[in-house]
Amino acid sequence: MKKRMLGFILSAAMVICLCAGCGADKAAEGKDAKTEKTEETKVEPKKDDAEEEAGDDNILDDVVVDTSRITVKPVENTAGDEIKIAALCVPYGPFWLEVVNGMESAKKLLADYNCTVDLIPLESLDGQMFYDAIQTCIVKEYDVISTFGVSDSICPIVDEATDAGIAVYFYNSDTAQECSRVAFVGQDLYAAGQKAADLMADILGGKGTVGIITGLFSVNAHELRRTGSEDQFKEKYPDIKLLETVECSDNDQVAYNVATDLLTGNPDLSGIICTANGQIGTAQAIEDLGLEGKVKIVCYDYMDEVIEFLRKGTINATISQGPFDQGANPIVYGYNQVITGKPEVTGNVFTALDVITPENVNEYFPE
Repeated sequence: MKKRMLGFILSAAMVICLCAGCGADKAAEGKDAKTEKTEETKVEPKKDDAEEEAGDDNILDDVVVDTSRITVKPVENTAGDEIKIAALCVPYGPFWLEVVNGMESAKKLLADYNCTVDLIPLESLDGQMFYDAIQTCIVKEYDVISTFGVSDSICPIVDEATDAGIAVYFYNSDTAQECSRVAFVGQDLYAAGQKAADLMADILGGKGTVGIITGLFSVNAHELRRTGSEDQFKEKYPDIKLLETVECSDNDQVAYNVATDLLTGNPDLSGIICTANGQIGTAQAIEDLGLEGKVKIVCYDYMDEVIEFLRKGTINATISQGPFDQGANPIVYGYNQVITGKPEVTGNVFTALDVITPENVNEYFPE
C-alpha cells in the first residue's frame, strides 16, 4: 500500500539483508508449549553477511513457525491492498529465538492477507544501527515498522517515520523519552525489576549481599529492570547489602567472566540478579566454582538452558516476558491498523510477569 511519497533521496542507500528464519524442532516456550501445534512450518533463511559474522550464535536456523500461538487476530483485507511490514531484530542468542519465532509466525499468518513481513537482522543492540535501519525502512516505504525500542537515540527517526505515514511499534524495550510510536508490547520493566528484588529477598530471608549483572547500561529495558530492583532493595530490604551493578554486554561469555570476578571478589555474596542475557553464563560460573545452592540467581526468560539450570536448582527463579508475543503481536497490530485506519492498541501493552521456580518448573515444562 503506497499512501505517501518522500520528498528526499538518501545519497547512499544502506544495505540491510532481509531474511526469513528456518525451522528446527524447538519446544515452544511457557504454557504455550502444552498446546498442540496446528500449523508448524520450516522456512529457509537467506544467508547474508550478518549471519556469517554471527557464527554459531545466530538462531535463524532454529526458528519454528507456529501460527496457532498468535493471540491477536488479523482483520480481513477486503480491498486486497498490498501491505509491507518491517520487523527489526538481533537474532543472536537464546532469548531472541522466541522473539523471531513470533515474527516468523506472524509473517506466515499474514501472507494469506496480501501482507509481506520482512525480518531485518541487525548485529547488536546499537542505537545508531537501529536508527539507520529505521531510516532505510522509511526510504523503502514500509507501512509498519516493529522494532526494539533500544534507546532515546532512535526517537527522532521514529518521529520522522510517523510523519511519513508509517506506524511504528516497539517491543521488549521502550524509550525513556516520549516519541510517536503507536504502542509498546512487553514487560512493565520497572515492575519486573521490583519483582526480581522481591523474589531474591524472599529466597534470602530478607538479608545478605546481592550483586546485579545487567546487560547494557545503554539499553532502556535493562536500565528499568536494574533501577526497579535497586530501588526496591533500598526501600524495602535494609538488611540486604547491594553491590555496585556490573555490565556484561548482554553476552553469556562476558557474563561468565564478570560473574566469576564478582564471586571470587566477594566471598560473602548471597545472590545475583541478571537483568537481561547473561543468566546462563552466570549460572555456569556458579557451578564451576562449586557455589550452587550457596549463591542464588534470579533472572528473566524461559530458554532451554535456563530451564535446565532451574531443574538443577542453580537458578532459583526466572520471570517471563512473553518473547513470542513480543515478536508476533506488534506485527499483527500494525497490519490491523493499516487495514482499519486506526490503532487497535495504544500506549503500553504489558505481558504477564509469570515466575518459574524449581518447585513449579514441571507445571510449565513437563519432563
